Amino acid sequence: MDVLDFRDFYTTPLGDVVQSNVDALLKKIWPTLGAQQPFAQKMRDVTLAYGYTLPYLTENSTQLAFMPAHMGVIGWPKSCPRIALVEEDLFPLPDRCIDRLFVIHGLEISHNPTAFLEECWRVLAAEGKLLVITPNRRGLWARVDSTPLGRGQPYTMTQLSRLLRATSFTPTQFLRTLYTPPFNTNINISAQTLYEKAGPLIMPKFSGLIAIEAVKTIYSGAPVAQYSRRLKVALTTARATIATPTTKHWH
Repeated sequence: MDVLDFRDFYTTPLGDVVQSNVDALLKKIWPTLGAQQPFAQKMRDVTLAYGYTLPYLTENSTQLAFMPAHMGVIGWPKSCPRIALVEEDLFPLPDRCIDRLFVIHGLEISHNPTAFLEECWRVLAAEGKLLVITPNRRGLWARVDSTPLGRGQPYTMTQLSRLLRATSFTPTQFLRTLYTPPFNTNINISAQTLYEKAGPLIMPKFSGLIAIEAVKTIYSGAPVAQYSRRLKVALTTARATIATPTTKHWH
C-alpha cells in the first residue's frame, strides 16, 4: 500500500474507527502529541513521527514527520512542510536530537525491523521515549487485507517487546486498542462504543492494535565512525526527494 491508500482509508468509516481509538490511546499515554504546546515546552520536546502518521499530528513546530521511502509522501503541513521520505535505517538527523518518536503504520511494513529500531535508538536523546503501534497478530484486523492493518508483519505483545529489548529499548507501558471488527457495515460501525467497552473484558488479547511505550536504554557509549558520511548521504537523498516532487505523491 502506498501513501494514497492510507490517506483514502482514513476517509472511510473504518478509518474513522481506527483514528478515534488511536486518538484515545494517545491521549492516555502522550496527551501533548495532538495539542499545541507552550513556547517553553517547545524548546524541550521535539517529536518525530514515522510511518503514516498525519491523522495524529498537529502543525506544532516541534513535530517532524518521516515516511518510508517505498510509501510515498504527502506534503505536511501545507504552510511550511516538515516531512520527508527517508530510508528506514538512514534518517537525515544527527545523533540524540529527538525527545519522542511515534511510529504507526511503519514497523509492520519495515524491510528490516531491527535496523529500523536501531536507527530510532540513534536519533533519540538519552532517556528518549519511543511509542510503537502495530497490528496485533492475534486480532481480526491483521487477518483482513482490505485495510492497512491487514498488510505487512503483525506482532504479538511478546514479540514486539522482545524486538524492542533486543534493540536497547526498555518497555514501560503496554496498551491495546481497537476491538471493533473490521467490517464496513452500518450496524458494525454504530456498535463501536459497545465493542470498545466489552472487548477488553471479554477478549483482551484480541485487540486490533497493540502499543508499547519504551525508553532508550544506554549501557555504554560507542562511537560510530562512519556516521558523518552516512548523514551527508541521507541529507542529500532527502533534499533530492523534496526537489523532485513529480516522482512522488504530493497533495
